[in-house]
Amino acid sequence: MTHRLFGLLLSGWVLAVQAQWPSAQERQAEGARLDARRQALEDAYNQDMRLCFQQFNVTGCRLEARDRRIEANTQLRKDELAHKDLERQINTEQAQQRMAERASEQQQRQQDREQAVQEAKEREQRHAEKLVEHEAKGGKREEFEQKQREAQARRDSLEQKRRERAKPPAAALPAPGASR
Repeated sequence: MTHRLFGLLLSGWVLAVQAQWPSAQERQAEGARLDARRQALEDAYNQDMRLCFQQFNVTGCRLEARDRRIEANTQLRKDELAHKDLERQINTEQAQQRMAERASEQQQRQQDREQAVQEAKEREQRHAEKLVEHEAKGGKREEFEQKQREAQARRDSLEQKRRERAKPPAAALPAPGASR
């Protein structure tokens, strides 16, 4: 009776609380409890079989023990199936979450790539515009450089004139009567 109640509670619980799964520790404890129940069932069956061999009607006793084992095993199997179904559902949901996370990450990386490509195109466009500006100013630059050369030539010419003016004075004329 307790086993059937547990099975109904577990299956009802699975349907009612799918969004709120039990923790891994709770699931592991439930698995251990089911394993312990299976071991207890086998131990009880083996004990019943030993007792049957001590009775006069061995065959009837063995058949009764086997029937009790089959009935208990059926209920235990239902509980184990409900537990394994819950595990599968949890694993499926976790796998779907991981796939959704991976898809989200891939989508984010794709958006980052597209943004990087767009930024690169914008940089290239700005660079092309600057090149066009520089080419437009290129005539003015040539004009500027020509003016610079002319100014340098004027400075050189003035410097040359200053040097010519700054020559040491010619030797003085001899004083009359000094060389005789």
